[in-house]
Amino acid sequence: MKKTADSLNIKPENKVLISRINDLAKQTLQKHVYVFSDFLTPAQAEDTLKTAESFRELKFMLFGGNNKSERRVIGFCPDYMEISDSDFPIDIVRISSNKKFSAKMSHRDYLGSILGLGIDRSKTGDILIFDGSALCYVKSEISGYVAANLFKVGKNSVEAEVLSLDKVCIPEAKTEEKSFTVSSLRLDAVAGGAFNMARGKIQDLIEGEKVFVNFMTQSSPSKNVSENDMISVRGFGRVKVLSVNGRTKKDRISITVLKYI
Repeated sequence: MKKTADSLNIKPENKVLISRINDLAKQTLQKHVYVFSDFLTPAQAEDTLKTAESFRELKFMLFGGNNKSERRVIGFCPDYMEISDSDFPIDIVRISSNKKFSAKMSHRDYLGSILGLGIDRSKTGDILIFDGSALCYVKSEISGYVAANLFKVGKNSVEAEVLSLDKVCIPEAKTEEKSFTVSSLRLDAVAGGAFNMARGKIQDLIEGEKVFVNFMTQSSPSKNVSENDMISVRGFGRVKVLSVNGRTKKDRISITVLKYI
C-alpha cells in the first residue's frame, strides 16, 4: 500500500513533486507502460525514492544520461517488465563554438541560454563542459527545439545538434589526486579537507543542504564517509574518496581523494 507523504517524512517543498510521482506510478500500473519523470535534483531524488519504494508492484530506476549524473530522471515499469538506460527519453544536445573567436563560457552561460528559450529547468539535466563545447542532457521532448533555436551562448555564436546517448563517448574528466589527514571520517572533516574549507564553513553548507554524498543530500555534519563515496559541494565541485590509508604517528587518519577539476 502506498504510504502518505507525511509518513515518509517528505520535505515540505517536495510534496507537490511527490504527488506527481505518485500519479506517474499509478499510470504505470493502470496502463502497463514505461513512465518517466522530469529531471530531479539530488534532494528531490531522495524523496522520490522513498515514495517509489512504497509501490511493491513496480520496478524503478534513476538515470541521468551517464552513471555519474547528478540530476536524474526516475523511470517506472510494471514488475514483470525490465527497465534499462536505453529506455529513458534523454538526448544530448551538443553545443559547439569556434574556440578561436569565442570567449570562455561557463555552466551558467550554457544553462541560461537554454532556459532563455522558454525551457523549464526540470527538462534539463547535467551540462558537461569541454574545451569549446558542451554536452547538455535534456528530455527528448525538447531536444529538437533546443537544437533548432539555440544560436548564441552569451555573446558567442554557437551551433547545436541532437545526439542520442549511445552515439556519444564522454571524455574522461580531468582529475587530480589529493592526500590529507583528518581527525575522523565525519563528513565535515573529510569535505573540509578535500575542499580546503574551514570546519565552520563546510558545516554551514551541509546544514544548508548544499553537500551531497553519492548524489543524496546530507544534513548531518557527523555522517561518516567511506571509500568510493562521491562527495559533491554545490558551487565547489566534487571528489571521490579513493582510499582510507590508516592512522599517522599523530593518530590522524590519512585519506586520498580524487578531485574533479
